Amino acid sequence: MNTAPRRIEGSTSLVLDSLRLLAALTVLYRHIEDVWFPATAHVAQLPGDLSHAAVIVFFVLSGFVIAYTTSEKQRGLSSYMQARFSRLCSMVIPALLLTAVVEIVVRVQANPDLIANYVRGSFGPRYAITALFLNEIWFFSAAPPVNRPLWSLGFEFWYYVIFGLWYCTGRGLKSWALALGACLVAGPKIVLMMPIWLMGCAAYHLPRPQLGRGLSWLCVALALAAAACTVLYLPPFPYALGEKPLFFANQFASDWVAGVFVALALWMLPPAAPAAAVVASPRVARNFRVLADLTFPIYVLHHALLVLYLALFGLKVNDASQFWQAVVVILVVSSLLGLVLEWQRPNWSRFFRWLFGAVQPRLRKAFAR
Repeated sequence: MNTAPRRIEGSTSLVLDSLRLLAALTVLYRHIEDVWFPATAHVAQLPGDLSHAAVIVFFVLSGFVIAYTTSEKQRGLSSYMQARFSRLCSMVIPALLLTAVVEIVVRVQANPDLIANYVRGSFGPRYAITALFLNEIWFFSAAPPVNRPLWSLGFEFWYYVIFGLWYCTGRGLKSWALALGACLVAGPKIVLMMPIWLMGCAAYHLPRPQLGRGLSWLCVALALAAAACTVLYLPPFPYALGEKPLFFANQFASDWVAGVFVALALWMLPPAAPAAAVVASPRVARNFRVLADLTFPIYVLHHALLVLYLALFGLKVNDASQFWQAVVVILVVSSLLGLVLEWQRPNWSRFFRWLFGAVQPRLRKAFAR
């Protein structure tokens, strides 16, 4: 086994960027396709839910990347939380504001189809709960229907918190108590899906197998193929997605299996080769990284933009021309908004640096090793 520290650069970075970009585009495409071509909509009781599978990929990638950043930078709890919160809030809060505007448009239009599909109950509570990342704790599932993909951020937030409380506070008895306390607040749905996130951490930390580069890439391809077969052919277990008791965590056992194969693919990645060895030039690699960085805004913005498109232009069911127009418009607009939001991210970083700086003395005292 190779115990040398992993580096997320070169070929490794390109693989991770490709996976997250493919996952985000899959979610966008499937959500729009389900609206324009209802006959293709996935049946919850059957395997093959590609948009949900993309979220499983995101969870594994997230665990892998967080394991890398914490290992490389050895952040304390304050700086760790600052980095995580600024990243999440820089996209989720603007996404919620856009979602609120779109829901207001839907309510004003009073389109019965849009109301039935995208409006639930009173306006304010869902937004407040989601802004605090409490929308998926215990047996709630409360993200605004105008932006359903935000459910996964209610999981992701708690994985950051639970891991940070354990990793950044010494990993002793107190750390375990803090992490278990956070698990109790998060509840069973989030905890049942957390092994998938931890698989990504394990894929980073476990010693890499000593295989030739060609054999390593073959193993990566086989693991990803096995993950795809799991998604396409393994029935949801123990429950179908979307209903009580666990909503988006209903098929947690099936998701574990898919997560194992994705994590195996990351574990099998050979040592990073220079990006220029994989693509035509370093400039191409840098531009691809910029493109891949748009996956987060594409994911959190596309569904609200989809509903806005329906409100403004209507829907011609089974119309391929309008379908592709919607795909292009939503992809372009969400990407442009993502660039704007990325430029604003330093402001969020400064805000959370100030916020956690104000409480840092207390944190140091409470979590002193």
